[in-house]
Parts: sequence; C-alpha cells; structure tokens
Amino acid sequence: MSDYGLMITEHGVLMSPVFTSSIALAMAITPTLAAAQSVSDESLRERNKAVVRAYLGEIAQHGTIVARERYFTSTTTFNGAPDLARQIARIAEIRRAFPDLEMTIEQQIAEGPWVATRVTYRGTHAGEFAGVAATGRRIEYAGTAMDRLENGKVVEMWHTVNMHLLMRQIAGVGSPPQKP
Repeated sequence: MSDYGLMITEHGVLMSPVFTSSIALAMAITPTLAAAQSVSDESLRERNKAVVRAYLGEIAQHGTIVARERYFTSTTTFNGAPDLARQIARIAEIRRAFPDLEMTIEQQIAEGPWVATRVTYRGTHAGEFAGVAATGRRIEYAGTAMDRLENGKVVEMWHTVNMHLLMRQIAGVGSPPQKP
C-alpha cells in the first residue's frame, strides 16, 4: 500500500480502494439489475397481453370498440391501412351475420412490443354475409392477431382469419374442425 492508499496488485497495477470497491459493487448488483430488467420486461409483456385481450374481448362482446382511445392511438394501422373505421364496420357486419359469435383466445405470446394471439370464433349464420343469405349453420373458424404496442396502446395490427373455411361452412361444404 502506498502513502496515497493505492494498492499494487499481483500484476503490478496500482488501484485505489475506492476503485476496487466500485468494481466489487458493480459485480454484486449486475445480477440484481438483470433480474429487475427481466421482471420489468415480463410485466410489460403481461400488460401488453392484457390490453390486447381487453380490446379483443370488447369486440367479441359488443361487436365494436366502445372506447377506441383506450386501446388505440390516432395513427393505429390495421393490416397496413390507417383507417380503423373500415375494420370496425366489417366487425359490425360480421356481428349482424353471426349475432351469437363467440371468440375464444386459444394462445397468446408476447415478445418485446409485439403480442401474438390465436383465436377461435364460433357462432350461427343468422344473417346475410358476403352475399349469402342466413343458413342457420353453425360455424367455427380460426384467426390470428399480431399487435404492436407503444405506451400501452396498439399502434399496429396485423390480423388474419380462415375466411375460406368460414365460407365453406356457410355453403354447407365444410364442417367445423374436430378436436383431436
């Protein structure tokens, strides 16, 4: 140890006790910071998933978004288009054709700002849809949603449904998939 409190390491390097204490502290808290970041990332993923579940649930229950500003920004896009009003009108059309339509969330995965949701729709064709008069047939089809969120709101939506299967079921050509 020198007059200035410096220590000479076995490799001949001068180090102050403050420096070595700082290094020891950094090494001690790094795993804690990493764990805290992991918890923070997990809670963000869970919050994002909850927002997506809430807006999908509102659509399934009401056939529309009652409080659009709760879930979306003014610039949210749907399948690349900036006009959510057209999509909400399509949802209303589907709800008129299938008034008992139910949606089940089968699986949901979140990674970073993205939430992937796999859903199944079930209902009865009780009104005109895509030019086909009501048939009274039961339908079941799948869909997926990829939503990107910022600050707790959806800013980008990419959704698909198995429209081919739905139309085949309405026509009486296909039947709902059977569970294994």
